[in-house]
Amino acid sequence: MLWIALFVLVSLLLYWELIIAEGVHLGPRVVVGLYDLVARRYDRIKKFDDEVEADFLGLPLAAALAAFEAPPKVLDVAAGTGRVARTLLPQTAFDGSIVSTDLSAQMLGQGKRTCPHWPDRLNWLRAPAHALPFASAAFDAVVCLEALEFFPDTRMALTECVRVLRPGGLLLITNRVGWEAWLLFGKIYSRSAFLKLLAEFPLEGVRVHPWQVEYDLGWAWKKE
Repeated sequence: MLWIALFVLVSLLLYWELIIAEGVHLGPRVVVGLYDLVARRYDRIKKFDDEVEADFLGLPLAAALAAFEAPPKVLDVAAGTGRVARTLLPQTAFDGSIVSTDLSAQMLGQGKRTCPHWPDRLNWLRAPAHALPFASAAFDAVVCLEALEFFPDTRMALTECVRVLRPGGLLLITNRVGWEAWLLFGKIYSRSAFLKLLAEFPLEGVRVHPWQVEYDLGWAWKKE
């Protein structure tokens, strides 16, 4: 019966790493491969609701960006299928543009199919978070949602997000804190550790609050 026990143990380990942890301990190729596989089903899996997304993300973000004089340029890092674009672009208070980047070509492709209404305000680009192909201070806001735990080098990714953000610009980023977070050992931060991490960068006005179920949401502005 030993082989049965081993089979069950291996199956549980694979389920934990590939399904719950989404491959975070196996490297970016595995993570990207998994997202490529589920790209067409991703939005159904996440069960995004337009009204909920507007309340939790679109309206607050549009309100924060309304303070900018010129139409704001927004970078969505690890954009997936374009969650930010779908909830921000329909907001009447937002008249800017968005660049959505991700390493999963299939997720970007699915995003293009589900966001066809703003061709002049939305661009898609396959690019890694640790080496963003943009000039410094190129964006008024940088958004990175539900992705920090998947980056092989968190500080490098944050360094790039802050680099491409202009002085006075907004950084909006999540930190995973749900009950499953402990299963992503070595890849997540406690609330206090997350605040300490953000304090390493030239940011001000930092505030972090609970957001949905599995994440905290951090708001910060790049120092002038």
